[in-house]
Amino acid sequence: MLKRLSLYTLLLCFVPIFTYLINWQWQANAIMPSFDYFLYLLTETGSAPYALGTCVIFALFYFLAIKDKKQAIWAILIMAFSVALTQGIKSGLKTAFAEPRPFVQEMAQNSAITTDDFYGQKRPERKKMVYQYYQETSQKQTAPEWLVDHYAHETGYSFPSGHTMFAATWLLLAVGFAQLLGKHNPKVKVLVPIVAIWALLMLISRLRLGMHYPIDLFISTLISWLVHIFIFTLLQRKYLFAVENR
Repeated sequence: MLKRLSLYTLLLCFVPIFTYLINWQWQANAIMPSFDYFLYLLTETGSAPYALGTCVIFALFYFLAIKDKKQAIWAILIMAFSVALTQGIKSGLKTAFAEPRPFVQEMAQNSAITTDDFYGQKRPERKKMVYQYYQETSQKQTAPEWLVDHYAHETGYSFPSGHTMFAATWLLLAVGFAQLLGKHNPKVKVLVPIVAIWALLMLISRLRLGMHYPIDLFISTLISWLVHIFIFTLLQRKYLFAVENR
């Protein structure tokens, strides 16, 4: 269990590690419209309110795949707890560290807006400041409307990455339950490669769209790993899913 969870955690960590190795830096004017729009659509699967739909789809899959419906319900409750816990940790750390997003830093460098001024406002005012900035600067020519709308709705802090924790959480849940139940129920293994690809693209999207720094992704992934090491170690000891493995 530990090795498999760690392996997929390392897979996600390759995204921020690779950006460090090549000294990658986000540039506001380096937009590739078609590819970045695809990443935007994918990143929305981890944004409110669409993230709820993502959770429902995953939960429905496991409800149908796990033969013992009592165990299926327990699995879904554990998944809900996991998502709530990791997102709660994310919210607490964002408030504690208060790190500006890359696109907010870019706004501060190219206008009279400071990051302190920006985050000193309530969210509706921050939204107006984003729209005003992109209407009045040369960035209007390079930033597509969908990206500006995304910035206007994502005016929170950068560290850690809630989208990364959301994607990593679902990947580690998929891996963990595949280890618990997959020996006698191969159906639960089907989702692992699909979620792995989705999660990798989610991390890439957060960098490409100027929402996070590599360190945000790296630490967020490690936090998710620690949470799920605890969860699945506990589940193995409680033998909650032992019936499937007879």
